[in-house]
Amino acid sequence: MEIKTGKAHSESESPAVMVPPDRGRAARKKAAQKSQRGKPLGARLLAMLKMLAVLCLLALVLAAGFSVFRFAYSAGLLTLRNISVDGCKHSDPVALEGIVRRDFPANILRIDLNQLRSRLEQEPWIRRIEIRRILPSTLKIHVLERVPSVIAEIGGELELLDNEGFLLDHYNRDYGRLDVPVFCGLRGEDAASYKVLQEDNSSRVRVGVQVLAELAAGSPDYTRTLSEVDLSDPANVKVLLVDDTAEVLLGDRDFLKRFQTFMSNLPQYQDLKSQGKDIAIVDLRFDSQIVYRLRRQVTEQAEARTKTSRNP
Repeated sequence: MEIKTGKAHSESESPAVMVPPDRGRAARKKAAQKSQRGKPLGARLLAMLKMLAVLCLLALVLAAGFSVFRFAYSAGLLTLRNISVDGCKHSDPVALEGIVRRDFPANILRIDLNQLRSRLEQEPWIRRIEIRRILPSTLKIHVLERVPSVIAEIGGELELLDNEGFLLDHYNRDYGRLDVPVFCGLRGEDAASYKVLQEDNSSRVRVGVQVLAELAAGSPDYTRTLSEVDLSDPANVKVLLVDDTAEVLLGDRDFLKRFQTFMSNLPQYQDLKSQGKDIAIVDLRFDSQIVYRLRRQVTEQAEARTKTSRNP
């Protein structure tokens, strides 16, 4: 009789194969390090020598460049010799060159171009300056000038301004005929005090320029009918017609619309004058009507205000 057991059967089977655990990244890293250490010593020395040679060459180039620069600097090769100024129509290029030579270093590399630009742009006619430095000894200066477009009465003198209100020069016949009305009501008793109050005056001039631009957009003839633009109160611009003494009040907006209202009723205005009406003010600030104030009425109102101020 045979007796078979499970144990005997288990022993007759092939033993199980055990798979070693993966050593992972750490094992591969160690292998790479071992391979690196395995490189010949000569190869590593050669790589180091190549790197050292590159560094030495770079040092030599820098040293040579510094030596050339120091030689040029000390030998006067970088002394400013030539100044080229172009773009001048009204400004004086000789005067601009004089400013550079008088107020700035003789060595071209020591000139601060931003400071030089700011200094030259303080001159009356200059709007913007462009500067190029050409080694070893040349400066090129390009001038963009302001455009004269406004005649203003300041302290009893006629002055020439641009659209931004910058004072350019005394107006004279050498500048030709500018067919524009005279701006008055600006601040300052003379040119010097006008410049002290430049920001406020520029703001007023821009309002006057806007008035003329709006009127010209309606008709070029509109601006030719004006002799003065009074900017003493920017919130209420006044204009005077050629060969007329009445102040025409335009307020602070809708300049073209209001002036067109006046022009469309010009026959009525002329008819009142023909009847002997001495009109001092034509008020256009009301949308639906034109208000005429006689000079007698204006004078009486001014006298009444004066008496009130004297006897509060």
